[in-house]
Amino acid sequence: MYLWGEGRSELLGLEPAEEATPVSVPQKWDYLKGRRVEEVALGEKHALFLLQDGTVVSSGSNEKGQLGRRGNPLPEQIQALEAQTIVQVACGREHSVAVCNKGCVFSWGAGTEGQLGMDSPKEVNFIPKKIKSLSEVRVIQVACGLNHSLALSNDCVVYSWGQNTYGQLGLGKESYPLVPQCVKSLAGIPLAQVAAGGAHSFALSLSGSVFGWGKNNAGQLGLGKRRIRKRQFKPYKVVLLGGAGVTYICCGDEHTAALTKDGSIYTFGSGSCGQLGHNSTENESRPQRVTSLYGVSQVACGSPLDLVSQVH
Repeated sequence: MYLWGEGRSELLGLEPAEEATPVSVPQKWDYLKGRRVEEVALGEKHALFLLQDGTVVSSGSNEKGQLGRRGNPLPEQIQALEAQTIVQVACGREHSVAVCNKGCVFSWGAGTEGQLGMDSPKEVNFIPKKIKSLSEVRVIQVACGLNHSLALSNDCVVYSWGQNTYGQLGLGKESYPLVPQCVKSLAGIPLAQVAAGGAHSFALSLSGSVFGWGKNNAGQLGLGKRRIRKRQFKPYKVVLLGGAGVTYICCGDEHTAALTKDGSIYTFGSGSCGQLGHNSTENESRPQRVTSLYGVSQVACGSPLDLVSQVH
């Protein structure tokens, strides 16, 4: 594994003396030498590393307990999850969520916005706890926004919880629910994936239909200029991606990228840092193809700067 960027809070696994100097060139990372990393999730100042054997390692800031343990901010295994075989992890700004192979969901970190799905929210939560209200549900995927969380069950039901200031939960104008709630307007739609940005959310159907909701100040929902709303409180079909054959959606803080079955990338939302790849710093409310890329197999969005693609 290689890493680069700013080393504050030991996010990159650097010793304190090394933190002041950004890592501008990818460096080989030996903390997990000999162990296969299956997935990496990044929060604002913390990181989770999911290993092939289902264990989870965390590093970075731990002000709100987002590392799932006490003590060293350098990379260490989360012992509270040792008995679980974790299959997916996700990070919000200061909270973390994980799914085990049995479909149970665990959360930890900041909880004051209800983003942990616990009926008794606390500001700091150091130890991962199972979300009891999802105990009867087999979850197959989770996603985290800055202060909200999403889960997709094996029977294609979307659950949401946490902050709802911009409608990012898809529940209407309801205040922050403390426990996961079913997004009823998506009921009956065979879904393949959920994704979360800073304060916006998406669901992708098995047929390639895309539904977006939440914050839309920069056009990150891809609804076009005819539907300019800064907040969308319920899922709305992104008709401008109809027929594109979308297979994967990912979100940055205020921008979104869609990968299609022919290897094309469509982006929309905030372009202030050039993150849309359109040779412009303008916002874009309509999904536009990134013409310089083709044959793409994987895409990830940063917050707010970068769009990273893996090309064949």
